[in-house]
Amino acid sequence: MQKEQEAGTTYVGGEKRPALVETLYERTVADPEKAAFVRREGGEWRPLSYGDFWRRVERFASGLARLGVGRGSRVAIVSGNRPEWPIGDLAVQSLGGVVVPVYPTLEEEQIGYILGHSGAGVAIVEGEELLRKVREAGDGLSHLVSMEGSTGALSFGEVEALGEEEPLGDAWEEGWRSLRREDVATVIYTSGTTGRQKGAVLTHGNILSNLEGIRDALPVVREDVFLSFLPLSHVFERTCSQFLSLYVGATTYYAESMEKIPENLREVRPTLMLCVPRLYEKMYERVREQGESGGPLRRALFERAVEAGREKYRLEREGREPGALLRARLALYDKLVYRRVREATGGRVRCFVSGGAKLEQEVGEFFYACGVRIVEGYGLTETSPVICCNRLPVPRFGTVGRPIFGTSVRISEEGEIQVKGPGVTGGYLDDEEATREAFTEDGWFRTGDMGEFDAEGHLRVTGRLKHILVLSTGKNVAPEPVEAAIAAQPHVLQAVLLGDGRKYVAALVVPDYDAVRRTLGVDDGGERLARDERCREIVGREIEEACRRFAPYERPKKFALLPRELSVEEGELTPTLKVRMHVVRERYAREIESLYQS
Repeated sequence: MQKEQEAGTTYVGGEKRPALVETLYERTVADPEKAAFVRREGGEWRPLSYGDFWRRVERFASGLARLGVGRGSRVAIVSGNRPEWPIGDLAVQSLGGVVVPVYPTLEEEQIGYILGHSGAGVAIVEGEELLRKVREAGDGLSHLVSMEGSTGALSFGEVEALGEEEPLGDAWEEGWRSLRREDVATVIYTSGTTGRQKGAVLTHGNILSNLEGIRDALPVVREDVFLSFLPLSHVFERTCSQFLSLYVGATTYYAESMEKIPENLREVRPTLMLCVPRLYEKMYERVREQGESGGPLRRALFERAVEAGREKYRLEREGREPGALLRARLALYDKLVYRRVREATGGRVRCFVSGGAKLEQEVGEFFYACGVRIVEGYGLTETSPVICCNRLPVPRFGTVGRPIFGTSVRISEEGEIQVKGPGVTGGYLDDEEATREAFTEDGWFRTGDMGEFDAEGHLRVTGRLKHILVLSTGKNVAPEPVEAAIAAQPHVLQAVLLGDGRKYVAALVVPDYDAVRRTLGVDDGGERLARDERCREIVGREIEEACRRFAPYERPKKFALLPRELSVEEGELTPTLKVRMHVVRERYAREIESLYQS
């Protein structure tokens, strides 16, 4: 083995609790009047206090108990983000049950597999359309509970009413206080980029150790305000937003939609938000477009502001303070550029958290210059999820930081990132073969990702071990860094690298057609612009510019433009926005073959 890193030798997060429910209960009694969750309803933001939240958890748990839910019962939640999600989550866990999150965007066949494989007997479902999908997919369900009410299903309110009529009382508290870290809290199914989904079994201890590690690494406090956007069915949002917010006694607002995020940021004025890099990249691109569209003087001002901010970052990363001249320039640019970016995020963001894919260093440095810190981290479903994260006040862009408390990371001789720690799953549900393959002989979890440590012990993820493109020339290419560099360009949304078994690298590229239309001054749709030579020229120049830092054999020799964005709805992306390569290869086989015709 090459190198091993362990972080957090001294835990500073306070007393460790035996299980999730008891931990979160302590927060509800500490400040019962404070808003725990806030959702927009009828045009207004409506809060749910910690006290009311806990009372609803108790009522719903008592109602579920009357439906037969108890120790070991598996209950699926199929819903978007809303207060009923954590109420259902904690209610099931308080009974000793196991929560099975299901992405609401999945197809019926995938939903059916998860419900059947997990053995879920009850499903808590959001609305009519999802109820239809779950009814058709879940033959083994004994009860359906609808958050919005529906014919043929118990409403969420009716289950609460059952619990109010016949509360569990002291027996309920005795039950959740008897839970221990080794008890199973949830089974979360991986997104399945290469095959059938696997159910990662996570205990109360797995998730609590992650919360303790995050709290040890980042200054998250009860005064924080979270804006929740990523799906709670994903472990990243559920642990690092829902559970973390409850863990410290903070407040969570639910964003209305992707389109409403800019508006919600200004209204809610969050201090913390989790998202994937693409959101931050889009924000950066909008600001850059505005700066570059105002004529030569405005363009020059923007470029100088960006460079001054990067200079500030470089100095502070080295532990030095900016000099008097740079401070004066920064003060001027703050009035003209940086402050507007902060105002667009609500004006009080302490940090954005980025995960799920690589954040381009240029994007991170720009937001740093504006006074908005983006903390990049790394983790997996199987690790609850956080393995590493950057620390404030100066993140190390280009890396995912150091391991969190209690977690050890090593790099194998093949370059694979391997992990050991209290957040790591014990295995996959009813899948001994997959569990055996997931661990080394000496008990380290195999992430399947490749990486390396920098001189300061920060981890840099360099690609997927199984996603390496092996060219017919014998050269190996890690596609992720190249794809990320291309996708960060102003006129590009997505890029997929090709070339396994071929003599050179090629790419499928989805342009940012809104940006292309603005540049060309046209109104054409994606189908037409994908065939427009002017569009190809713009994208071609940006691919060339983005790939200058890569070796010649890593750069795409040819590319094809796709007429629309790859999406979860069309089955081309997983719910965590990873590309399903087998679907893309099949769907765009003709375009791919054209790239390799002489």
